Amino acid sequence: MVCLQGKLMRALKWNYFRSKWNLLELAIISISWSALLVFARRTILGLWDINYYQEHKDEFASFNQTATVDAILGYLIAFLVLLSTVKLWHLLRLNPKLNMITSTLRRAWGDISGFVTVIIIMFLAYSIATNLIYGWKLNSYKTLFDSAETMVSLQLGIFNYEEVLDYNPILGSFLIGSCIIFMTFVVLNLFISVILVAFSEEQKHYQASDEEEIVDLMLMKICSFLGIKCKTGPKPACDKRLDEPASN
Repeated sequence: MVCLQGKLMRALKWNYFRSKWNLLELAIISISWSALLVFARRTILGLWDINYYQEHKDEFASFNQTATVDAILGYLIAFLVLLSTVKLWHLLRLNPKLNMITSTLRRAWGDISGFVTVIIIMFLAYSIATNLIYGWKLNSYKTLFDSAETMVSLQLGIFNYEEVLDYNPILGSFLIGSCIIFMTFVVLNLFISVILVAFSEEQKHYQASDEEEIVDLMLMKICSFLGIKCKTGPKPACDKRLDEPASN
């Protein structure tokens, strides 16, 4: 992969960095090598710390540096998995069903971005409100980040209702109830409805790309070479007209 990207970079030069998929490949390669170096560093530090602990059991052995490097390795692996998933989704575009999902999201992107903006604004509003009301007494709302994390837990159903209701039953009931009603039952359901409408429209107007036709042709050739019967779809109208004999 490194050699292939190097040859591609040499051929395209600065145009190489204009493609987002080339940047994705470059980021995956960079993070992979960085994770490998960090892994080696963590292994060496771990061996040093263990040897020091075994030789100086009566002294304090600090594993702080090893733990820090291990945390960095975890973050690198997490980002690597995320970028690899994006690359896998891009490679699976040749599958008609997955390509239809991508086309659906592209078709509904305007409405989706509007709903995402509304969700973010409402989420920040409830987080700020709960932080100002309960932040000075309840640990779950001590900071704005803690309040935001608690609001996410509320949407997932992991929430401590008793501490809010014990502090102020009326205000707590209003905040929790309105947050569940507006964010869960109204906005999120409308968000899903927009995606479903776009999916139904995409099913009606879906057209296979040239890449899908190439893949279908390759599969048909491979199946015929192996002697396996391959189910093919109906021919397009233009192909049918070409197959018909000319009547003059």
